[in-house]
Amino acid sequence: MKVVVLGAGISGHTAAAFLKKKLGKNHDVIVVSPSKYYQWLPSNIWVGVGKMKPDQLRFDQYKVYNRWGIDFRQAKATAIHPEGATGSHTAFVDIEYTSVDKKGETDRVEYDYLVNATGPKLNFEVTESMGPGKNTVSVCSYDHAAHAWEELKKSIEKMKKGEKQRFLIGTGHPMGTCQGAAF
Repeated sequence: MKVVVLGAGISGHTAAAFLKKKLGKNHDVIVVSPSKYYQWLPSNIWVGVGKMKPDQLRFDQYKVYNRWGIDFRQAKATAIHPEGATGSHTAFVDIEYTSVDKKGETDRVEYDYLVNATGPKLNFEVTESMGPGKNTVSVCSYDHAAHAWEELKKSIEKMKKGEKQRFLIGTGHPMGTCQGAAF
């Protein structure tokens, strides 16, 4: 049996780990995720306020999955074909590699079972002027959180000089951002 897990965040990583443990060596578990890093997303807030660095809350998934006997593909899923294709009824996922060594290459990954744990798609454009590089900062990913910390440090320096600063902490449109960080 072959199980493909799309996504390696909290849900995908947990699903892959338990599936491999329960299914054992005779069955394949394949994880497809565009980032080589797993990150504990709720900890991004600590990066955003300078209490942690990105490498303290992320790890290289290749090392972990290799040790567990899980096939990790650093790629993004571009299409799901649950009914197979002409001439074959085997279900498959089309993927496009995002790793440096295979960037842009495509592949077809067949499966018996599929776990779709891809999480939210950040779409800051649904709110005008929102998102990193515009009028807001984000902690929705470790690179966003590191940028938020750099911006907060600038505000702290201004406050040390006696300049007043205004902060608005909130969340964007539900279809555009991660919602948990504001809480």
